[in-house]
Amino acid sequence: MCGFAVVVGPDAVQAARGAPDWEQRVAVVQEALRRRGPDESAWWHSQQAIVASSRLIHWQEGAAHQPYTDDAGGFGVFNGELFNLPALQERLGLPGASEIEALVAGLRAEGDAFFAAVDGQFAAVLRTAAGEPFVAARDRFGIAPLYVAPVAGGVALASNLQSLLALAGGDWPLSTAGLRGVLTTWAPTDGQTAVEGVSQVPPGEVIVAKPDGSFEQHSWAAQAFATRPATAGQAAARAGAESESDEGLAEQLQAALTESIRARMRSTTPVSCLISGGIDSTIIATIAARLGADRGIGLVLEGDEVVGARQRQVAAAAGLDLIQHTVTPAETVSVLRDYVATRRVPLVRLGPVGMTALARRARHEGIRAVLSGEGADELFAGYDSYRILAARAGLFGPVTELDWAAFGEPEFDAERGPRWARGYWRSLVRLASGTPTGRGDLLRPVAGLLAPSLTVSAAQSATTPDCERIPDSAADADAHTPDVPTIEATLLDRRDDDLRDLLGAYLLTVQGDHAWMEESVELRPPYLSAGVAELALSHSPADFVAPGNGKQPVRRLLARLAQDNPALAQLDFAKAAFRVDVRFVLRDPSAFDALTALMARAPGDLVDVPAVLERAAHCRRAGTCSEAESMLFTFAASLGVLASTQAESAAPVPEFQQA
Repeated sequence: MCGFAVVVGPDAVQAARGAPDWEQRVAVVQEALRRRGPDESAWWHSQQAIVASSRLIHWQEGAAHQPYTDDAGGFGVFNGELFNLPALQERLGLPGASEIEALVAGLRAEGDAFFAAVDGQFAAVLRTAAGEPFVAARDRFGIAPLYVAPVAGGVALASNLQSLLALAGGDWPLSTAGLRGVLTTWAPTDGQTAVEGVSQVPPGEVIVAKPDGSFEQHSWAAQAFATRPATAGQAAARAGAESESDEGLAEQLQAALTESIRARMRSTTPVSCLISGGIDSTIIATIAARLGADRGIGLVLEGDEVVGARQRQVAAAAGLDLIQHTVTPAETVSVLRDYVATRRVPLVRLGPVGMTALARRARHEGIRAVLSGEGADELFAGYDSYRILAARAGLFGPVTELDWAAFGEPEFDAERGPRWARGYWRSLVRLASGTPTGRGDLLRPVAGLLAPSLTVSAAQSATTPDCERIPDSAADADAHTPDVPTIEATLLDRRDDDLRDLLGAYLLTVQGDHAWMEESVELRPPYLSAGVAELALSHSPADFVAPGNGKQPVRRLLARLAQDNPALAQLDFAKAAFRVDVRFVLRDPSAFDALTALMARAPGDLVDVPAVLERAAHCRRAGTCSEAESMLFTFAASLGVLASTQAESAAPVPEFQQA
């Protein structure tokens, strides 16, 4: 992968290059992009555009320096990987063509419909000929980020916010709508960012920037891909029974995932496997080891031996050597400060901080690319919410007759025991139609400490779609027949939301690219290959859920792999996310004091700083905090970092050295 920052439009180009602080802006852009591509950097400009680029090189086949230009006036800068490059070369009749050359030629031959032929992760700015518009495109799922902002006389585009803001120049205040998105869905959604005037190009969309500086936007993916299955689901009432079609689906998944991993292991340096201790990364590690991978890497919290031991068991079963990075509370606060200052993205959860710490360790170990499990939960209905919606709608039978013990441990607070878990499932499934269970509701206990402009009503923050009415009596339940099309529509809506918001905006961007690529390590998610995605999206999520868990095809695939590797059958696959939060920071009072100092710098018009500090002091004395308090403290500290960064932005910068 690489990075780029571009300004398009003759008036915008002239204004930027004539700005008195131009040299300083160039230096900031160069430093911001160097994190993404330390191997090569370049600048290019014409009357129509200014382009800065950097490269993280993974192979030399068909290698082309960036920006790419050809005799016809074609142009391109590119961030990402085309994992099916040989097939694209054959399709275009261009043997030996580089990735960027293939993108320019494909756009020239087929228009933006060509992007549907790509199996990969990419953001690119392309032009087919002199005088033609510049076309900026983002991949189908949003693995590679792409930011856009209108500027006087044109448009600015970039791989990260820091380079875009510097290249475009000017003052960029925080966006209330973007901050509200961070609080309610962990990341800005609907194309927003935390910066006023800057947007994210949504996954699967293009920006067409015309020579006069005007631009328009549309989706290329919506025309190319269906996210709804053509036929109804296989199961009207799944109770965990297996069938030949279930086993056939697992076989198809194994073939598609194996091919995806094989393509994503292509590199001049060995590709490692991210091991969390969960089922998704275990399957990837096992298949990758069979294809020649020899190393995994995992994150462990200081003092957490349970997750560390599970990761070692997975690595041993898969046949991989394991590098484990133990993160401390002090490192957590330090990395949080660095992350927010450079990515310009405020956080409410510390997962991206843990991933950044692990990415730094990976880079130190010489690792330049890792395989990860993103996408499995969203494509194959892995979250508890899918089972809750299915149970509410009667997919598993009458609600009054459900065995709550069969639902097992929930994703969060599983340590509270089986009795609590049964009550958890019973209460959530029996909630009335339309009752909100959005992620933003976690902040309700501390919402009074935030500015009213940042708080959202429960109805607005709900992310669970309305369901059918839950029967109130046994007789009513007996008369209640599940409406399969309605159930499927509800689950399909949830999958669309998760793919767009939770996966695209948060997991792939805030916790994915901005943690890994900004540390010069490429994240490659095999579950998001074209083959695996098409297999999943051709089915309803109803086909993937049972009372005990979701991701039924993924679990059956593990059983298939265990036939040749019995050690896999002995593993315990309780959900094992990288759980880093402020409760962990509280283990080290000095680290929490450093976090509190960041909170104290938060803008008073957004946060009730004295009340937040009083709450923090109480938690310090208690040695713990709630989930809501953890999110509040993380958010306030992020705002404090952004305020400090903005105040320091006027400080002198090193003199620019031309690459």
